[in-house]
Amino acid sequence: MISIPSAIEGYQNSFKEIQSSFEEEGFSLGGGYTYDHGYFDHPLDWEERHGYRYYLRIPTQAIQGELDQPNTKVKLGRPFVIKHEFLTDNDPTANSGLLTGFVSQFSKPISVEDHEIDQKWIERAQNLLHQLESKFQVSS
Repeated sequence: MISIPSAIEGYQNSFKEIQSSFEEEGFSLGGGYTYDHGYFDHPLDWEERHGYRYYLRIPTQAIQGELDQPNTKVKLGRPFVIKHEFLTDNDPTANSGLLTGFVSQFSKPISVEDHEIDQKWIERAQNLLHQLESKFQVSS
């Protein structure tokens, strides 16, 4: 994870306005959000096919109300770049069997402690952040 300082950190507005602006730039609200916080994600390496993906991730926190409500006031946190690895083939460590297939559909996470994030993904993330700063009319 690489933290990237940005002028959007601390920016506040309604969830509806922020979500709309992020979606216009190709971001999506990650599926693991809760009523009080979540992350807007943008893949940085959309043109490549491999067993991992780099994302620009921007935390958002509900200040008043619940995160998925249009009028909820939210605040953006410090953006960061992450590398998310996933398997593209069968998991050689997975248990097989009909019952296991119904219960355990996901493999264990692959360790990413030794993997660095290439500078080109950080630069791409910074370019996206500059676009957002212009959209939100905040300056760095």
